[in-house]
Amino acid sequence: MDGKIPLWRSILFVPVNVDRFVNGAPRRGADACILDLEDSIPASEKSEARQKVRTAAETVGSAGADVLVRINRPWRLAVRDIEAAVDPNVYALAVPKVANAGHLCAIAEILSELEAERGLEPGHTRLIAMIETADAYFQVRDIAAANSRVVGMTLGQEDFALSTGM
Repeated sequence: MDGKIPLWRSILFVPVNVDRFVNGAPRRGADACILDLEDSIPASEKSEARQKVRTAAETVGSAGADVLVRINRPWRLAVRDIEAAVDPNVYALAVPKVANAGHLCAIAEILSELEAERGLEPGHTRLIAMIETADAYFQVRDIAAANSRVVGMTLGQEDFALSTGM
């Protein structure tokens, strides 16, 4: 891992299962594109969407944008998403509803195994922690320091507001 923190002025969310959005993303000028497997994908289409991640990553990154993949939170879905997303064209995973540092450590362990299997440099796939609950908010220092793969954090306003009753 190179230790560099990315500089993104703009990040474009792209539902991985909508071909016209995937094909149009390289022309939008975003510094990074998040291929979404979470909220924009209906439950009945998640399996099909996972099958499109690698091709979509190549397409979306063709103009030089960093490619991220937002995975799902329930572990059963998250593991399948991670397996689909580890690829030379994917810079990072955006991890929703990060509960604590252990959550990211578990994902990092899975990433290490997959990177080794796929011939990728250790640490190739970085992590963006999405803080979406009040409990996680008060653990942000530990979450940020959970693993060297963590290169960014976001606050998911909608879920955070729900969590706090705002």
